[in-house]
Amino acid sequence: MLWGNEAIPMAKGSLFVAFICLWLAWIALTGSLNPQELGVGAIVAAFVAVISYKLLFHGGMREKFEPKRWGYALAYVPAYIWAELKAHASVIYRILHPRMPIKPGIVRVPTKLRSDFGITGLANAITMTPGTLSVEVNEEEPSLYVHWINVEAVEPEQTSRQIAWPFERFLRRIFR
Repeated sequence: MLWGNEAIPMAKGSLFVAFICLWLAWIALTGSLNPQELGVGAIVAAFVAVISYKLLFHGGMREKFEPKRWGYALAYVPAYIWAELKAHASVIYRILHPRMPIKPGIVRVPTKLRSDFGITGLANAITMTPGTLSVEVNEEEPSLYVHWINVEAVEPEQTSRQIAWPFERFLRRIFR
């Protein structure tokens, strides 16, 4: 019961915390203490907080601040960058090769992720990686359909290992 009498103080507290976090992020990203920028940042942070605080504070607070979870989030960054670099090199090779060796196609990539945030994070990571593009999410049996510039496998287990695993191994521990 989100808006019952007992939940209103929690909702207001969550809204305030979301606003403060977003406003501090604004200040950190702009790097300015100019009153006009602080004001615009406060307006934007308030707007985004009103829309998204339920998403940010879904579930228990203790699990959100679990150090192990944050450790996996930090380890995800270099793993993501490494996957990006390998994908860029592969696409550059294919572009510069005289025969342009590509075999495009759409493959099903199953995932063990169950949370909406986890699946969205995986789909975004795949899309941001050159040579792959997430085109659809199958919610019934959690999987993605991915356009792959050079299909190297069609078996779902193999496609999952080659496309999703570099990201999923971290995301499943970050987004439970």
